[in-house]
Parts: sequence; structure tokens; C-alpha cells
Amino acid sequence: MNLMSARGVLIPAALTFAGVLWWAGRGSHVAPEVLASIVNSSAGPDATLESLESSQRELARGDTADLAEFAAEPDDTSEASFQDYVAGKYRFLFKESRLSPLASAALSKTLLERERTAVAINTARQSSDSAAKESIPRQQAELEALDRKVAMLLPPGDLAAFEVLKDSDVEQFQLDDFAGGASNVAPVSEADKKAILYTKLVYRQRFRQVLADSRFMREDLDAAERKLAFADVRRALEASRDSYLQEVRQYLYNDEQFALLSNYETTEFSDELEKLRRMAYGE
Repeated sequence: MNLMSARGVLIPAALTFAGVLWWAGRGSHVAPEVLASIVNSSAGPDATLESLESSQRELARGDTADLAEFAAEPDDTSEASFQDYVAGKYRFLFKESRLSPLASAALSKTLLERERTAVAINTARQSSDSAAKESIPRQQAELEALDRKVAMLLPPGDLAAFEVLKDSDVEQFQLDDFAGGASNVAPVSEADKKAILYTKLVYRQRFRQVLADSRFMREDLDAAERKLAFADVRRALEASRDSYLQEVRQYLYNDEQFALLSNYETTEFSDELEKLRRMAYGE
């Protein structure tokens, strides 16, 4: 199983609408003022998926059971692929950090443990098994402890990068999706990828906070309350899209590349908004 296959197994479950719940529960907070220093540092190796169309076909074949088996009971092949996945997810962090080989190995091991625990939590949240759901508080505590361990292993200047990357699975998949589709028209460099990713993550975090504060996802809201909450969520999502595209424009000097990105992101945000609308109106 190669890196593309690994991400094809890991990411689709997070891209279902259940992933919105996951985002609301796992959101981290990074101040906008850290963005410039993150974006302007050096970039890492390429991890582009194939094309937008083939990636969408991979999405359609995603399965949560595969996700759980892949992360929880790895054989030699899937373990190597999982390691590739984690290395790809944090490639910017490793490139930016000036760690000794020993410290880098310790960080890699801790990030593997962190990502395996995060996968287990997400899988349990989507499971109908009561025992799996009962394990979530313990797993959440383990995840928080691993986050603290990562923070101890990193230089202080790298903590902001870790905070934006740790919950970036969906956004990284979408970035590679876009870059693959644009590769023959307006290729996206690693520096541009990082600028796009980090800019988007700052605004996505703001939206996740609004989503959580709105109580839109709570089961105890009646129909009228959910529609009112949806109005706030819709405004926040549209503001997130517009602010992100406005901010990222300054990093992309290729007009055609930006036009492709704008079209891609408008479609992605519209799809997400439609899912939220259907939930609000019980469709």
C-alpha cells in the first residue's frame, strides 16, 4: 500500500459529514499573527495525490471499518504506509524543525502514537458499539497527554506549526486534491501549498469555534432553534471562505492558479454548506 492508498483509507471517513462533529470536538486555536512566520519558513518534500477526479473516486470508496483496521492492527505493509501518512501530514513541521536525529526519532514515534489514538477516537465516535464509545474519554486523555509530549519535544518556535497541522487531515487531503487537478495547468509548488494550507487552517479553526458555540450540532435543539443556529453557522462558513481566499491571494502570484483554487474551494464550501442546510431543515 503506497502513500496515496494510505491516505485513501485514512481520510474518507473524516470527509463524511460526521467529520464536522469531529472538527467541532477537536478544534485547536492559533492566533492569526503566527501565520506570517509559519508561511514564510521553508517547505518540505512533495506528497501530491494523483488528480482531482481519481481522488474523488477514492473518496467514494472510503470505509470507517477499513480505517480502524488499518490503524489499530497494522501488518508490516500497512504500518509502513501509516508511517508514510504521518510523515506526509507533518512534513512541513519536520522540515522546519532543527532537531537532532535522536530528537527527531522521538518526535516521529510520539506523532505516530498520537495519530493512531486520534484515528481510534474518530472511529469510536462513528461506531454504534457502546464499549467503543465508553473508551472515548480514556482515549481523549491519552491524546491530550501525547499532545503535551509532542509540545515538550518541539522547540517553542515550532509549537504553532504543530497546532495548525494536528487537525488538518481534511484540509491536507483537499489541498493535494486541488494540486493534483491543477498540476497540468498551473502546478502548485511546495511553498504555495504550505501558504494555502496554513492560511486555510487559521480560518477553518475560527469556523469550528463558531460551529461549537452555535450549539447547531446538539441533539436537544428543536426545529426552529436549529434553523436559527444554522443562520449563524452559514454566515461564519461564508466569512471563513471569503477571508481565506482574500488572505491567500497575496501568496499566489499566478492568476490562473488562484482562479482554479477559488473555483475548487467555492465548490467544497458550497457542498459543506448544503450538508449543513439539509441537517438544519431535516432533509
